Amino acid sequence: MPRRLIPVLSLISAVILLVMLNFTTPVGVGPLGVLVFFTTFYMLMYGLAMLIVRAFAKVLGDNVGKKQYLYGAVLAFGPMILLMLAPSLGVLNPAALGLMAVFVALGCFLVKCKL
Repeated sequence: MPRRLIPVLSLISAVILLVMLNFTTPVGVGPLGVLVFFTTFYMLMYGLAMLIVRAFAKVLGDNVGKKQYLYGAVLAFGPMILLMLAPSLGVLNPAALGLMAVFVALGCFLVKCKL
């Protein structure tokens, strides 16, 4: 994967998110707009997660390979879980944060065991 592709897509998704949050409402944008919101939010979180994974890889002296991209994908899903839990629970309590951490840890464990 090209080295500059992920940061550029994250920047574009951040701009799209800012525009959506400032000029639309969930009711006004409809189901397709909600899908675009969640997709762009995931792309933004994936870019931030890859930044974290690359920093850890640099500290450990590894090259960024296929496994690091998968770790980034799993870590990016954590904020998505929180974003989906917040409206359903009404408030984010420690149990919800713990559940998110368990799912992310399980995903990282699966990546570690699979590859």
